[in-house]
Amino acid sequence: MLRNLAELREAAKSATLKKMVVVFAHDDHVIEAVKDAVDFGIVEAILIGDKAKIDELIIQYGLKKPYQVINELDPVKASKLAMDMVNDGRAEILMKGLIDTRIILKAVVNKEYGIKDAELLSHIGIVEFPTMDRILFATDGAMNITPDYLQKIAIAESAVKLAKSLGYKQPKVGIVSAVEKVNPRIESTMDAQKIVEYYQDKEIDFLIDGPFAIDNLVSMDSVKHKGIESPVAGVCDILIFPNLDSGNIFYKTSVFLGQGKSAGIIMGAKVPIVLTSRADTAEAKLNSILLAVVNKDGLLATRH
Repeated sequence: MLRNLAELREAAKSATLKKMVVVFAHDDHVIEAVKDAVDFGIVEAILIGDKAKIDELIIQYGLKKPYQVINELDPVKASKLAMDMVNDGRAEILMKGLIDTRIILKAVVNKEYGIKDAELLSHIGIVEFPTMDRILFATDGAMNITPDYLQKIAIAESAVKLAKSLGYKQPKVGIVSAVEKVNPRIESTMDAQKIVEYYQDKEIDFLIDGPFAIDNLVSMDSVKHKGIESPVAGVCDILIFPNLDSGNIFYKTSVFLGQGKSAGIIMGAKVPIVLTSRADTAEAKLNSILLAVVNKDGLLATRH
């Protein structure tokens, strides 16, 4: 079971080399991240975009061969080309470059040539905190704006799938709200109740419960103080947030104010999708690529 991002890096060292296609790679932040991943020895890059600019950045950052550069200035055509590569088995990881997120995701879900293979795409972030002995999975803070309870079930199951690939035998899933009791006036608590009821008569390989406020999921002191009894209270691995606002605020506050280190990928496609922000540190971008590689390889899943 993954305890910190150092273990993620260690696991990635044993991964097989992955071909990663980057859509619109003509960006200094993107090439820097790709260069770090190539230097780490885990990816071979396929760079789609403005070839002249990409070639300049390759020289500037010293990207090592082998790599492939494909000149395509049309964002829709570049996105389709990347989808074709994934579908043909020529690429095992997809990375968003300097392209509108909406455009590349439209290609991902395209019914003719897209690569979506789950009911729902969702973003899952993992955060390592200096004050905790484990990492936390946070979802969804980047994709689904106001998911209903059925979509939250899909989001939870994608997060469990990722956790399983990282060596978790029985991930503990907590459904986040502002309170730990069901309140008809707080929709997220009603959703939590529906989700828990959905799983009551099903055989599952994870634990799930809610609603809970954040403190009830990460602090045993809070759990003891409130007398809460739940298998996920205080020891939660995966946080399911009510909506994009809350998930995004938690994720970014954790990193920019809580000194957390992060990684994140989009699940629900044939391959992991690396979708980083320009505001992310070079370390966070590399961590996200490492996460995609380890998830794709399933290395940790076979160790437990």
